Amino acid sequence: MQPEHNQPNLQTWRSRATQFLLGSLLGSFLILVPLSYFMYFTPEAVHFIHYMGSAMFVLLCGIFSTAFGNRFLQILTKLLESMPTS
Repeated sequence: MQPEHNQPNLQTWRSRATQFLLGSLLGSFLILVPLSYFMYFTPEAVHFIHYMGSAMFVLLCGIFSTAFGNRFLQILTKLLESMPTS
């Protein structure tokens, strides 16, 4: 029989990993909209630094969603909903 004190740590780790993945997924949607706009209209203006900045934004969204939980995910969702549609 396994000790029961290990089970809550596993659920906490899983929930944090899930929040990180959700935050990075929402962050990637948020950054891909302007990046795809620039790539379509001015592809020569997009450089390596833009891709690195986008990757940093996605990682920061994942880290912040892990640290702040559902509050940060709700903020990202509201930002995604407030983007104009075509």
